[in-house]
Amino acid sequence: MYTLDKANLITQQLTKFRHGYTHHVVGQFANIDFWINEVKSTLTVLDQHRSRFDKMYNAQKNWTEEHGTVVHTYCSICKGKCEFSDGKPRLPNMKYKGEKVAARKELIDAAYFFLIRCYTIGLLTREQLEQKCNEVGTSIDPADLKKRNDAI
Repeated sequence: MYTLDKANLITQQLTKFRHGYTHHVVGQFANIDFWINEVKSTLTVLDQHRSRFDKMYNAQKNWTEEHGTVVHTYCSICKGKCEFSDGKPRLPNMKYKGEKVAARKELIDAAYFFLIRCYTIGLLTREQLEQKCNEVGTSIDPADLKKRNDAI
């Protein structure tokens, strides 16, 4: 599903930045506004999935009812029309609710830890870190604010 694929792709990228060499992180930090916007737009895509699904479902349902759409399934053995088919098109099923919730959490976590990495190597001030965390909808764990030598 596009929604999950997008969330997972952005999460994977941000996770790479979190664990990358410092000079790579600095390069990605140069595009920090782009990455924050990617996270925010992906969160919107996840949050609005139900609304988009409902529109799609209703449009398909209305069309098939208004136009008397008949869909025949075919037997994989004889290649003929299946005698057990009622001819009604299958409407889409809502799936992936748990995966969407998990993808949302993983995306925010990846963004958070990328921002923390940027903070620990001195690319963000505390105030900038708070502002960026607010943009992606997360708070800061004070234990993560310690500047560490191993972050470089």
